[in-house]
Amino acid sequence: MQTAIEITSNLKNLRYYSDKIAELAKSQFQLDYDRGQEIGVNAGPGSIRFDCMEEIIAGCARISSNCEYVNTVLQNAISQDKVLHIEEEE
Repeated sequence: MQTAIEITSNLKNLRYYSDKIAELAKSQFQLDYDRGQEIGVNAGPGSIRFDCMEEIIAGCARISSNCEYVNTVLQNAISQDKVLHIEEEE
């Protein structure tokens, strides 16, 4: 499969950036929490903000899971290389 290496590379990039986004969302969550402990936070906007950070983190976990699924399907597709095309008889 000619494109397998590129697909695998892109899956690794997706996982890498998804992990970075999740780390940043966790960091922002902690920053907001810490600042809220120091000076307080408005309940409504604070709740929305914390929910948003949690959803970003959960979305990144889904991206990672989907990348694993795509990689599994890709390996199955690669395994068909030897039988996909009929070899010409000599």
